[in-house]
Amino acid sequence: MAVSHPRLTWRVRARLMWGKARRFGLGLFRRGYVRRSAARREGECRRCGACCKLGYRCQFLRDVGDLTECRFHRLRPHNCRLFPIDERDLADRDAVAPDVPCGYRFNGPE
Repeated sequence: MAVSHPRLTWRVRARLMWGKARRFGLGLFRRGYVRRSAARREGECRRCGACCKLGYRCQFLRDVGDLTECRFHRLRPHNCRLFPIDERDLADRDAVAPDVPCGYRFNGPE
């Protein structure tokens, strides 16, 4: 189930990098929004590694058979702990791994 990085256009890569900056800003300045979104989030991580390849491959990601794992899971950055914040994050993630569904989903209005 490990995800290989597809060939992405520069436009998509720019959107993915903007998503990283957006999540960083939301985590710092819009904590209420992040809490409300987390309350709507259901499911669990399937360890495919797609979220760790948004814009660039995280240096702490390692492949373990068909799954991936973070070498520093307990120390991972705030952005990683919050992912996915909302449906936009899942759309970004799907750009990297459209054939591997994410284990998370959101219920209710945004």
